[in-house]
Amino acid sequence: PSKINSSLNQTSTIYDNENNLIEKVQSISGEYRTIVSLDKMPQHLLDAFISIEDERFYDHIGVDPKGIVGSAMENIKAGGIVRGASTITQQLVKNLYLSSDKQWNRKITEAYLAIQMERVLHKDQILAAYLNRIFFGQNAYGVQEAAKTYFSKDVGELTIAESALLAGVVKSHLQFQPYERIRPDQFDENKHYRVGDLDVLGERYIAVFNPRSIERQKLVLNKMLDLGKISQSEYEAALREDIKSNLKPGKLKLEGITSYFTDYVKTQVVKTLVQKLGYTEEAAEEELYTGGLKIYSTIDIDMQKQLEEVYENFTEILVGNTENVKGPILIDWKLNGAGNVLDKENKVGFYKRENLLTEDYDLILEDGTFEFVDGNLKIKNNKVQPYPKHIDVGDFYAIDEKKNLVSHTVGSIIIPEEFYSYNEENIITIKKGYLDANKEFYKEDENGSLLINEQFFYIFKEGIVQPQSATVTIDYRTGQIKAIVGGRDVEGNRILNRATASKRQPGSSIKPISVYLPALDSGYTAASPIDDIPFYNGNGELWPRNFYRSYKGMHTLRESVERSVNVNAVKTVENIGIATSMSYLEKMGIISKTHPEDDSFVTRIENKTHNDENLSALGLGGMTNGLTPLELTAAYGTIANDGVFVEPIAFTRILDKNGNLLLDNTPTETIVVSPQTAFIMKNILNTNVTNPGGLGGRAKLPDMAVAGKTGTTNNEVDIWFVGFTPYYVTGTWIGNDSPILTLSKGSTTAAQFWQYIASKIHEGLDSIPTFEQPSGIVSANICTQSGLLPSALCSHDPRGTIKSEIFVQGTVPTTTCDVHVELQIDTSNNSIANIYCPEDVVATRVFVQRTPPYNPSDNDGIVPADYSYNAPTGICTYHDESTVVVPDPLEDLLDWLNPNKDGDDSVIPLDPLDEDNSDDDDND
Repeated sequence: PSKINSSLNQTSTIYDNENNLIEKVQSISGEYRTIVSLDKMPQHLLDAFISIEDERFYDHIGVDPKGIVGSAMENIKAGGIVRGASTITQQLVKNLYLSSDKQWNRKITEAYLAIQMERVLHKDQILAAYLNRIFFGQNAYGVQEAAKTYFSKDVGELTIAESALLAGVVKSHLQFQPYERIRPDQFDENKHYRVGDLDVLGERYIAVFNPRSIERQKLVLNKMLDLGKISQSEYEAALREDIKSNLKPGKLKLEGITSYFTDYVKTQVVKTLVQKLGYTEEAAEEELYTGGLKIYSTIDIDMQKQLEEVYENFTEILVGNTENVKGPILIDWKLNGAGNVLDKENKVGFYKRENLLTEDYDLILEDGTFEFVDGNLKIKNNKVQPYPKHIDVGDFYAIDEKKNLVSHTVGSIIIPEEFYSYNEENIITIKKGYLDANKEFYKEDENGSLLINEQFFYIFKEGIVQPQSATVTIDYRTGQIKAIVGGRDVEGNRILNRATASKRQPGSSIKPISVYLPALDSGYTAASPIDDIPFYNGNGELWPRNFYRSYKGMHTLRESVERSVNVNAVKTVENIGIATSMSYLEKMGIISKTHPEDDSFVTRIENKTHNDENLSALGLGGMTNGLTPLELTAAYGTIANDGVFVEPIAFTRILDKNGNLLLDNTPTETIVVSPQTAFIMKNILNTNVTNPGGLGGRAKLPDMAVAGKTGTTNNEVDIWFVGFTPYYVTGTWIGNDSPILTLSKGSTTAAQFWQYIASKIHEGLDSIPTFEQPSGIVSANICTQSGLLPSALCSHDPRGTIKSEIFVQGTVPTTTCDVHVELQIDTSNNSIANIYCPEDVVATRVFVQRTPPYNPSDNDGIVPADYSYNAPTGICTYHDESTVVVPDPLEDLLDWLNPNKDGDDSVIPLDPLDEDNSDDDDND
């Protein structure tokens, strides 16, 4: 008996973090089924099915002789098979083992197997198997799923009238299913009675009442009354019941949210069954789609809805009123004279639609770009590019009513190899034989252009708005993913989830996890000085460039983060070592040694020539493939979670179809750094948001602590902000699907959008204006130029280089600044004074003494912004013995005796003979 039900496909279900159903996972065959035992079904439901399908079910041996005689008489009269006499047992046998044809030999086999089944199974076992297997229309199999599909209730809650309605469906679901689904444009309120709305694989339908189901229901009720299964009063009450009002289409998935989260849950279930329980991938997918699993996800429905609402208002949030906006919003593009979008090499990346396709979507190849030679078609046109097995067609763009650029993908033209070739000049030849066999392939218009029929290539007519964006929010303490949006303005299931599947270069947003957190754990402090001066790559070329296109000189590590100094990030990675940086990324889930196919990081083992084991990838985020928003956001959770990385999870547990625990998905935790080191990094990212000089200022939330970092790639192809609060870590990416298109805004726009998202998902939460500081954190005044305790000289620096900084206890510097020095300067030439420099040009000043010294002449004359504070290195060469003026003693004596010799009456000469002479006022 158990094998009969175990062979059935059962519907898996996904629940939210509060155990509410959010989706029934449709099997590949389209079935929805939930098996229930007979004791969960009301007696009147059993009576309804037995009455209409097999009234002598409990009396026969598998076949019903009386029924056979009755149907035979009708079939003889009709001259063919018009009525069956199959018992419930026979129907089950047919469903399990046989086809649906009505040949006599099949009926004989069916009868034989039914008798054999009754010898080994009890009647209740047969009835339960039958009621769990039969089809009710609308992809519902079995009475439990039928009750959910048509009435949104469990089978045990069905009334007599509802049970009779379902029993009537079995004869022909096409004729008697309680409602039918139609497309919205087919609905006529004068013709149809609307019972609800449906979402089927992302497509919207309207459920309309089927009046024929009532006719069949009445027949069932009559039969139940005749057989004494219901009383007269029950019969009349059932007839009075407003069955149309009872109909309430069941939800296959929660409405109001996209499938981003549940789609990701499904992929993770399959992956986890493979990795943790040893399933093959095929077996794991079969278990997901047919195994009746109960999957408890981590999604916070309220947060998911808030996040999706933000994305619905993407344009309004970032641009506002678009009436006066020229061109597509947030897109920096270059057009040629024909209105086509050009890439950085001035080649067409996207065609203006009318330049590529006709109104009927036929491909336009202009006169002069093709010719016929001996019946063969030869084409030389940049709109089509030949490849060995296909001809690629260019893509096109449009601008929608909200002034979004919409990109449209055009598929390839596939010509059989024997009819297709091209040469080194990319001249395409399509042979006459193919053209003769496909007369509709092309036509010519009145302008002499060749029009290739749209039937021969795919066009994504709906298009995708640009720029795109993705966001993920995680509870970093538990690793539970709370909300995911993988794109904007999208519909349907299995859509591209840019939050979990799109790898984009992270730019500077990688620096906290690949550079500065490892550095802080390797001997650096927040006060460590790093000099922003010219740096050179292995080819002797100036690299990298800072976003501000200059060099600003000495920064502390904190300032290097706040100002996103590229040079300092690269120098720091070089200092701590690439291997060290990678070891921390491994702890934070960016690199997986056990499952390298699952991560985005490319190691040298995976690709010797193009990999991420270099300063560009680790210091600047210039990675081979990039990172997904989920990977980067989860890694930031390490900093937020006091140095502990918690593996991000989309579900917590899986129960099998019998309710037994199949998988406990407790996430792995990895200690990356101490809570104290993590707090230093957290505090730096916090001041990146709160300090005026920090680039994350637009992410600020009122009365809520925020820490985070922006990220930008070359030419604003990608912009990021990843940040966290005392509650959640959230990562937001904005960019275009195609690198041909760049953005007109920088990473502060991503911070602005992040702030709007965070303000929504933190609504109603208690204000926490500061991050909790662990024990073992101390503060001390330091000199920002040396990272050491300030000396007396540091206070003379007009830039205010003495600042308070926090440290992990035991890392406060113990020596005083040795960078600020006091020198006697010849002010006439700004060099160190020698013994011959006149006193009137010598001054004592405080400078910064770089080690090693910086010389602009060694760096193409580049002068860092703080160079004027540098101590001069040269000693005055102008003043020497030859410039010294030797005084004449007699002349000096005369000058002293007669100070008024030059006619200055204001000077009163002193009397050398008057020993009491003084300048007291009394002696005037």
